[in-house]
Amino acid sequence: MRRARQLIRAFLLPAAVFALVGLTDAGPSFAGDKDADGLVAVAEAMNEFVEGKYDKALQRLGAALRACKGKACEPSVRAEIHMAMGVVHGAGKKKLDAAKQSFEAALQEDPKVKLDKQWATKDLEKTYAEARQILGPSRPPPTKQQMASVSAAEAALAQKDWSGCMQTLIAEMATSSEFAAGKLMLAKCQDVGGLLLEAAADAQIASKYAEEENNPGVVDEAKALLEKLKLDTPTITLQIPSSWSDVEIKIDGVAIPKEKVKQPIPHNPGKATIEAKGKRGKFPAQYKTTEAFDRGEQITVNVDQGGAGGNNSAVFQCMQAARTPADMQRCIDTGGKGRGFTLRAGLETMFYTDTLNTTVVSPAAYVSGENPTAGWQVGGSFVVDVVSTASPDIVATASRRWNETRYAGSLSGDFKVKTVKVGLNGAVSVEPDYLARSVGVALSTDLKSKMVTPTLAYNLGFDVLSRAGTPFEVFSEDIMRHTIDAGVSLVIDPSTIVVVGGTAELVFGDTSKPYRHIPMFTQAVASRVPLGATRQVVSSNRLPFAPLEQLPTERSRFALVGRAAKRFDKTTIRGDERVYVDTWGQMASTTDARFFFDVNDDLRVGSHLRFNIQSSVDFWKRAYIAEQTAAGWNVPQYRTSDRELGALMGFTLGANVRYALARVLSAQLQVEGLYNQYFDHIYVFNRFGLFTAATLELEVD
Repeated sequence: MRRARQLIRAFLLPAAVFALVGLTDAGPSFAGDKDADGLVAVAEAMNEFVEGKYDKALQRLGAALRACKGKACEPSVRAEIHMAMGVVHGAGKKKLDAAKQSFEAALQEDPKVKLDKQWATKDLEKTYAEARQILGPSRPPPTKQQMASVSAAEAALAQKDWSGCMQTLIAEMATSSEFAAGKLMLAKCQDVGGLLLEAAADAQIASKYAEEENNPGVVDEAKALLEKLKLDTPTITLQIPSSWSDVEIKIDGVAIPKEKVKQPIPHNPGKATIEAKGKRGKFPAQYKTTEAFDRGEQITVNVDQGGAGGNNSAVFQCMQAARTPADMQRCIDTGGKGRGFTLRAGLETMFYTDTLNTTVVSPAAYVSGENPTAGWQVGGSFVVDVVSTASPDIVATASRRWNETRYAGSLSGDFKVKTVKVGLNGAVSVEPDYLARSVGVALSTDLKSKMVTPTLAYNLGFDVLSRAGTPFEVFSEDIMRHTIDAGVSLVIDPSTIVVVGGTAELVFGDTSKPYRHIPMFTQAVASRVPLGATRQVVSSNRLPFAPLEQLPTERSRFALVGRAAKRFDKTTIRGDERVYVDTWGQMASTTDARFFFDVNDDLRVGSHLRFNIQSSVDFWKRAYIAEQTAAGWNVPQYRTSDRELGALMGFTLGANVRYALARVLSAQLQVEGLYNQYFDHIYVFNRFGLFTAATLELEVD
């Protein structure tokens, strides 16, 4: 309130003085004796209005109005007094009927008097518009033929023929005259057609014409459309290096005035070609890129001398939308391009082997299509895992080498509903002894000019565990998984992005492996079982029975994740950190770092380093103890030899290379070495592994 009073004194009182000067300078025939007093009264009354002294303000204005009767004041001064009374009645005392009477009286005194924007509320604007009807229209109302053209345009738009909608109205207004309903309908046609800037201009004119036609309904529609267009219109913000001088900017060949370069520049949805020329020191510098964007998208382009291939903004807009490491990789691979319709398809073969005699061969195929401008994306994948293993814990239970094939497929898609992106996904995986199914939904939106993007996702997994060759009705276990992911991505600058989030997963069901037998030991022997004991040592020291694995039937898992990525001229670095804890007492930390370097436009090389360390679950034992009782042997309630549930440490070191075979075709090779050290396990002390992946990807814009 104090600030408002200061504004009143700073602006209204000087305004009153200037108005007085203008009246007196015009000569005696144009100014009344009480004009100055009337304007000062208005200023003082509005000061009292701000302080909440509504009755006192009305008393002051009433006295000023009585003093201004006849020739004592000019009509324009009496109009200002009436307008002030209307503001106090409507915005202060909430008496809109009294406000309308005051506005009507003001307009009868001076038809040109306007409602001051600093006092205008939606209710007051509507009341003022209603009051103006006493003046009659200053523009003729539309003819029947003109309104018929609006109906014809509406019918065309209902058939999604926005071009025909426009042509109908343009043809009618070219032969007759422009009118409010016609300009408003034209703006609606342009909005559907993506001509948002043109639509805003015509909606503004429609609002003006509607006021002149005394058509408050069209005024309200036009203002609502203008608000919608304001939110929907994309903007381009240019970041120009401080080392540049004499900068000239063109967007789609049109020069941008220097005073507007530092402001967000509105643009219709679609594509824009941005060109910059200037000097870096004494040397010429230039930049050119083509960006594509959707409704409401507010992009930032970092102008640099790298040219189209060095556009950091596109990379990080793509990285901002990435949901998986594979998505992030594709952003880096493509330089963030393909933001119009893009078709991607790929074939990949993955191979894994380790010193525990496990081999996995996984051929895979995927295809996806996306059009961010239209607001949708859809994709699917299919993979076959051929697994063969003779792991020590299998050999120790006299099982033969284990061979298995798994088939897995997934479908996903997303679409925009106004400013919210909705994603749906589903997946199924079939193994001889396990059926996994999942469905999920994800919601995200862009805030703070796309600088902040929160995401919330939920996935439901409903799996069935069984034994190979055994019908489900004979043996099966249902497992339910509820997963909630929440996060937010923050664009720090056009080349830096940070993502933070959390995951909670609730698992219900018995996930114990039906083939895994757990050796039992006596109290005296268990303490002497060495780390990494061989199957011969275990067999010669264990008790003559080995019960099946038994895990708790409920598990809650929680993780906090963070990611930071930075794009330089030719390099990209990315770091990830994940901290994990669950209700089985296991804790873990995973740190991941990646580095990519663009050798040239066709060749990119990269490296990968990963380190993880974890504790064991609460019920983990290197050697489980069975106690003999009168009723027989008593074994621990929970028991496992799953290596992933024990304490361990792992390293991954890898490299990859990607080469563009053609403009739309690329090949990639990834090679990684893995090492795990197990701190409290039998059968194994460590594991060395090798992972390779060869990918052939097609990408068509």
